Amino acid sequence: MLQDHDIYSISNKILNSLNQNNEIKCSEVFFDKTSYINIEIEENSIKYSKLASERGLSIRIIDKRGSLGFSFTNKLENKPIESIVKTAISMMNCGTPDPDFKNLPLLCNSYPEVKGIYDEKIKDLDIEDSSKYIDNLIRICDEDEKAISQSAKFKSSYNETYIFNSNGIELYGKDTICSISSNMIVKDKISKQTSFGFDWQSVRNIRDLDSERIASNALEKAKQHLNRKNIKNMKAPIILTPTGTINLIISPIISAINAENFQYKRSFLIGKRGEKIGTDILNIEDNALINGATGSSCFDDEGVPCKNKKIIEKGIFLKQGLLHNSYTAAKEGIDPTGNSIRTSYSSLPSIDCTNFILKSGNENKEDIISDINLGILFEYSGDSANLSTGDFSGLILQGNLIENGEIKHSLNNTMFGINLLDLFQNISQISKEYQIYGPYSAPYVCVDNVQIIGNKN
Repeated sequence: MLQDHDIYSISNKILNSLNQNNEIKCSEVFFDKTSYINIEIEENSIKYSKLASERGLSIRIIDKRGSLGFSFTNKLENKPIESIVKTAISMMNCGTPDPDFKNLPLLCNSYPEVKGIYDEKIKDLDIEDSSKYIDNLIRICDEDEKAISQSAKFKSSYNETYIFNSNGIELYGKDTICSISSNMIVKDKISKQTSFGFDWQSVRNIRDLDSERIASNALEKAKQHLNRKNIKNMKAPIILTPTGTINLIISPIISAINAENFQYKRSFLIGKRGEKIGTDILNIEDNALINGATGSSCFDDEGVPCKNKKIIEKGIFLKQGLLHNSYTAAKEGIDPTGNSIRTSYSSLPSIDCTNFILKSGNENKEDIISDINLGILFEYSGDSANLSTGDFSGLILQGNLIENGEIKHSLNNTMFGINLLDLFQNISQISKEYQIYGPYSAPYVCVDNVQIIGNKN
């Protein structure tokens, strides 16, 4: 097994070698090791299981012109490492100059402490340990007369990360994560209609994983969307469930405030920094420092300290509300925000959220629903917004009519349309209750005056 001192030795040897090249301005070595379990269910039985580990090392170098060289290997012997060094240098030498590539991150004097992101029990999981969570999923489906099938996934992983660069960064971190999902299919014996329901959970500590609840939630959602009926056109309020809030608000905003998208003018929030884009109750932050949360970390995948960042406050899109890695931050002349991520050692850093939180409000969800004379409970659309314009139109795949304060039948052939900036300005209520799905924290949100297009004469 490769030991810590070997990784440090290999990395220092690479950096010392690269420092001899006068054309290289800065360099980085990234090492990643992952041990994981994957189990997949199809047609309510286990079809695939795998216990494995992967490890690898990548090199990133930038010359004085800003030209980038990048290469990686999963073989940590001298010859493969020498080969990727040569490859990275060759790529850099023939690469396109980029004056916006200023430098790699500098060493920071202190990094935050985040607790609860590592669980020894997840690290030591085996296939047998994991099977009880799968058994719960299968049992919930088997025991219900309307459930006809289920696809589901279980994944656990233990990760170690080392980051070294020529600016003095030498960092090590470890974490665990475990997730489970259920996609339940049900059929009504009388109408013969089928429907699906989906739910999932991602946790840092295995004791928090509740596979029975996830399967039961997926089953209830599937049943709720049976017996679909057509409705008439209307302009009415919609209440977004937490899943609907992620679909219509959180996911589009994350893409829109990605600094790379913003700088390439692929965002509907261009020109809106410092302006009021939503009602006073719209408050959003990206907080990497929550103990035990799945998106939390002490540092990002370039070695930049993570932090809590306010994005929207009382409806105002803050001027500092973009998510940056070191490249986009340097391009804007500011410090990076700690939002650099890599999918593995073989990928270059990109940008993503940490724990993205739409803050809950003061209303009970039951009171919000009871106040609606005629409206829509919105769960899910398979469509997504136009990121450049903010226009969102599509089919409501999962939703219900609300009538006289009660949730009624599910919707058939129903569409909706709204611009996201109009949606933000029409948010009238946000619930106290919220759900956490991985890195997202989402409450129920009431949006007024949404155009609903039905199919009933």
